[in-house]
Amino acid sequence: MPKYNNPPIIESVCEIRFTEDTEWDLTIPGLIFEDIRSEYPQKGQRSTQEINISTSNTHPVTTRHQIKRQDYAVFSTNDTKSSIQVSGRVLLTNRLKPYQSWTDFRSQINTAFETLCKRTKLAGVQRIGLRYINKIEIPTDNGKVKMDNYFDFRPFCGTRLPQTHADFKVSCIFPYYDNRDACKVDLLSAMPDKQGSMAFLLSLDYFLAKPRSIPVSQTIEWIESAHGQVENLFEGCILPPLREIFQEVKE
Repeated sequence: MPKYNNPPIIESVCEIRFTEDTEWDLTIPGLIFEDIRSEYPQKGQRSTQEINISTSNTHPVTTRHQIKRQDYAVFSTNDTKSSIQVSGRVLLTNRLKPYQSWTDFRSQINTAFETLCKRTKLAGVQRIGLRYINKIEIPTDNGKVKMDNYFDFRPFCGTRLPQTHADFKVSCIFPYYDNRDACKVDLLSAMPDKQGSMAFLLSLDYFLAKPRSIPVSQTIEWIESAHGQVENLFEGCILPPLREIFQEVKE
């Protein structure tokens, strides 16, 4: 796959959620910190909220909203660019710009996973997600960017519609391996950092769509395969002028 001197990746995330029968207690995050503190000495926390929507089979149909709070222990490198985050049966590995290489990020994921394996018995995998967020800035021509020069994944407007538009979002989910896996690809407009440019966020989120469909022992192998599919999709979304902006390495 092509390599770039100026990759557009601003964040990479690998999240593994384990099944409810996985052994867990409140001491696990602290034990993990003791194992990794030489490399991830900064300690903090963050909280998220998830909204679950369920509907009944009764008549009339009723809808119930449930808000679930998730608290994470966050262990970061001194520059805060890399972190390992732990919550109840959730392990998250994160890398912010600058993204060095897949080799480095994979090593970070391996460290987190192997450390957790030492501290508890993992019964099953509920979900794995490997997500890359790319911020792409393109110099404008009279304030405009002709997107079909740069993207093979883009909004399409028929001939009876205006051919210029403001903010947009395009999204598609691609299935893999008989729907065991899937990848959600989003392209949307963003605020540029450079004057005279237009900015776009290209997000690729490859995930395990069927819970327990791989054994715990194949977790890292699955992540390696997922990365290959994400690379293929990314290359399928862009055209040669973007590779020039990313400064493709010629071998």
